[in-house]
Amino acid sequence: MTLTQARNNATMKKGVGWIIFILSTLSTAISLLNYLSTQRDKLAGVNAVLADFVRVIVDMIRFNTRFLDVFWHHSPVPNFIDSTNVTFWLIFFLIFFGMALNAAGSRQWRQYRYVKEQLEDQRVVDRAQGEGKAVEHNAPRVMLTSQNPFRQYYLLYILPIIVVVIGYVLLHWLTLV
Repeated sequence: MTLTQARNNATMKKGVGWIIFILSTLSTAISLLNYLSTQRDKLAGVNAVLADFVRVIVDMIRFNTRFLDVFWHHSPVPNFIDSTNVTFWLIFFLIFFGMALNAAGSRQWRQYRYVKEQLEDQRVVDRAQGEGKAVEHNAPRVMLTSQNPFRQYYLLYILPIIVVVIGYVLLHWLTLV
């Protein structure tokens, strides 16, 4: 891809990655808060103060975030015991895909900036030597590689497993799973 295409592609990847990340993080966080509010009976068995605290916090967050009503009403509430909630897990993994897409866009942007700076430096050197048009004609011929979000191994494959294990241990410790 050309320099202009690389710049546009990197900007688009970063923007779409941030949008996916923010929306899926909000949905997952609200899903987990809804899950905590449905588990009051189990929390009351552990500690009545903790159960009341969780109820007050969830209600306060819900009351103060009316602009997120779409998420409060439509985010899937996970059920870790009886069924596999595919929609919840899909939205959960979209968090990491958004992070990987943003990282791929950032990597492509760094690649674009590096090549652009090298071309500008070469242009300055050529003008100092009296060869002013050489690099300007070569700039459209520069081809950059596209950065694939699926090659962000840590963000896309390892980090979700780490978060799921930590979440499972935490929920098991609170006797919610």
